[in-house]
Amino acid sequence: METSILTADKDPMGTAIADYFNHHKADRLRVFSSQFDEDEIPVGQLFRNIKTMPMLERTALQLATGKILDVGAGSGCHALALQEMDKEVCAIDISPLSVEVMKQRGVNDARLVNLFDEQFTGQFDTILMLMNGSG
Repeated sequence: METSILTADKDPMGTAIADYFNHHKADRLRVFSSQFDEDEIPVGQLFRNIKTMPMLERTALQLATGKILDVGAGSGCHALALQEMDKEVCAIDISPLSVEVMKQRGVNDARLVNLFDEQFTGQFDTILMLMNGSG
């Protein structure tokens, strides 16, 4: 199982997130995967609040209980929404740029870690994998 962390030169998602957060420059991000059809994401969508999230995402956030792990947290929009609901959340990502943005945005527990790293330990009641990354 791959357990690496991205480097800045191989982190297109993190670069787009950081550019949008710091300069409002990034427009769209194209996602290619063998697991789903090609997708194009407006980067601003990664910064939405709970009121503008699809019903399925809002429902998942409402149903999340206990200690919550947000895997592939990106810009931290879901972690921030959970914090606003006074829920305990740990947001992880393999993108150092994304984790830095999460911290700047106010995510209380944002960590640069790969879910499959054997050094990453913890007990969680709910694991979220939202949007089109690892989920």
